[in-house]
Amino acid sequence: MNPSSPRGRLRDALLCVGGRGDVNEADLGAAVTIALSELASEALGERSLVELVTVGAEDRPWGRGLGLRLADYDVELPDVLLYADQSDLPPQVQESCPTLRQEEWEAVLLVSKLIFMGLQSEPEPVPDDAGQHPQVTPRPPRSVAREQFCQALAAISERADLHQDELTRQLRTALLNFASETPDNKDAAQRIAVRHTGEPQQGPRLCLSRSGLALATVVLSADGCPVPSCVLEEFQDLTQDEWNAVIHVTGLTLMAFEAEPARDVE
Repeated sequence: MNPSSPRGRLRDALLCVGGRGDVNEADLGAAVTIALSELASEALGERSLVELVTVGAEDRPWGRGLGLRLADYDVELPDVLLYADQSDLPPQVQESCPTLRQEEWEAVLLVSKLIFMGLQSEPEPVPDDAGQHPQVTPRPPRSVAREQFCQALAAISERADLHQDELTRQLRTALLNFASETPDNKDAAQRIAVRHTGEPQQGPRLCLSRSGLALATVVLSADGCPVPSCVLEEFQDLTQDEWNAVIHVTGLTLMAFEAEPARDVE
């Protein structure tokens, strides 16, 4: 673990979103925003649109949950990816990742959606004065399945003592325990693996099991692609910049749970 790096700071901040205890939402949101901006500056440069994403809560019939969402459109990132995970493989992504298959593209988006869901807080009861929440609110502890999923993600970068096959096994098991063993989830779980790819000094990354392509690489290759029609059908006013912001934050979140390249570690 390298909390002094942008990846480490973003990872820590995201894991705190669903953490238990009293949480100051404004402070937590600021920590995530700063960490996102730092990693975006390093990985994306001036084209970054991460400022369009914030940490916020939404009141729903089953409770109030805290997570990442578009600031102006007021929709959670997992909800956007929910409608995107059946989208066609964009030509731009196919050009950047020539060996990528349609079913792998769908798996990348589905797993990304589940990661955002895993990082959200557990729903808490909505009080009678909904909308008048105090700045500091108690957060319930993560469920066992959600906690195990978060720990399996964190282990990719933090458990250098574990072999990549063991990290893969733990992640697949935790994903299905958290998300349920539906056919599409089971298929997606088999399509991902923890692998050492790229430069010799690159640590473990969340990859596609067949090709070894890192999920972060695949997602960020979609930067600038038109908003999928299936997403626009559900979110008719979603702008291209907001879609790009979803892509940017998804890719950076995946990067945050990769091991640090050796050259970045002092």
